Amino acid sequence: MKQLDKETKMSFKAKVAIFLLATLITLTGFNLIASSSALDILKMGKKAGNEIIANVLAKAHLPVDPS
Repeated sequence: MKQLDKETKMSFKAKVAIFLLATLITLTGFNLIASSSALDILKMGKKAGNEIIANVLAKAHLPVDPS
C-alpha cells in the first residue's frame, strides 16, 4: 500500500513544471488567436494616447505671456 502512495504522489517540481508549461501554452494560444488587425488597433490607440499626454504636458509647461 505504501508503494502505491509513493508512486501516485507528484513532486513539487513536477507540479510547477506542468503549471508553467500550461501557462506558456495558454499565452501562446491567445497570441495566435488575436488577429493582426486587432493588434494594429491597439498600437494606434496607444500612440494616440501618448500624443494626447504629450500635448497636455506641453501646454502645462508653456511659459505664460505677461501681457
